[in-house]
Amino acid sequence: MLRGPWRQLWPFLLLLLLLLLGGPEPLGASRPWEGTDEPGSAWAWPGFRRLQEQLRAAGALSKRYWTLFSCQVWPDDCDEDEEAAAGPLGWRLPLLGQRYLDLLTTWYCSFKDCCPRGDCRISNNFTGLEWDLNVRLHGQHLVRQLVLRTVRGYLETPQPDKALALSFHGWSGTGKNFVARMLVESLYRDGLMSDCVRMFIATFHFPHPKYVDLYKEQLTGQIRGTQQLCRQTLFIFDEAEKLHPGLLEVLGPHLERRAPEGHRAESPWTIFLFLSNLRGDIINEVVLKLLKAGWSREEITMEHLEPHLQAEIVETIGFSFLTTTWPHLDLPTSSVAPT
Repeated sequence: MLRGPWRQLWPFLLLLLLLLLGGPEPLGASRPWEGTDEPGSAWAWPGFRRLQEQLRAAGALSKRYWTLFSCQVWPDDCDEDEEAAAGPLGWRLPLLGQRYLDLLTTWYCSFKDCCPRGDCRISNNFTGLEWDLNVRLHGQHLVRQLVLRTVRGYLETPQPDKALALSFHGWSGTGKNFVARMLVESLYRDGLMSDCVRMFIATFHFPHPKYVDLYKEQLTGQIRGTQQLCRQTLFIFDEAEKLHPGLLEVLGPHLERRAPEGHRAESPWTIFLFLSNLRGDIINEVVLKLLKAGWSREEITMEHLEPHLQAEIVETIGFSFLTTTWPHLDLPTSSVAPT
């Protein structure tokens, strides 16, 4: 049994052992001394060649171990180039070595602030989001003006008193899912694959009204589990107009300004994003009237559309808790980029 200072050094001894576990070089790798050494020289000595090969393999292995270890402990500082360098290089990480690496990571994280889950990979790249909205999004000036301002303002609030509820409305093909994907990829490095993002499609995840009680239980569990995992969460509901009213009750406590203590959100920042085809006809009707009255498309503001849209949404499905409603206008021919 190790005692005294040796007890604190054993993890580093394990790491040293890992560095000495050499792996074979990639098949077909060239050796600089082959075909050029003279007989009797030190470079031609077989023992020296083996030693040099082992040192080279140990150096490559130690670099790989360090890359894997640093990417687990400091994921924010691990960029894509480092992750690629940690990939297979003609040989695979020994199983025993992986176990030692996991032990070392666990030991380090026992007294250091580590974040092994997706919560570390929150990026909040507002500069990238602004560029996407200005360059890649066409024909939706209302969305371009409001998305960045609303989302950034909410996420930069130190302690928001409720979740943010957003709703994208318009007919199919107007860019609702496109903007939602821009938002996810700007806020999270892993996009929709992030542990902090959950996407639900009403007709796929909640297809049968008779099972609404089961759906409510499952949805509540997924929301709470994700909030406990991440400090910033995003929940997307596609085809939101088809959600059962009972499922909206599950979201209510998170969207009230002063939620009951038992239902208070686990994470400080939670965004609910609803994508809906509801009332695309209302949007088009209002826009058409304004265009006939001499308004240009870019002169149409939220003040023209929101009162009509908000009243219809609340009356139809009870989305009274929405913080912001964004209409997606039908795209004019000039706004459709050629493919």
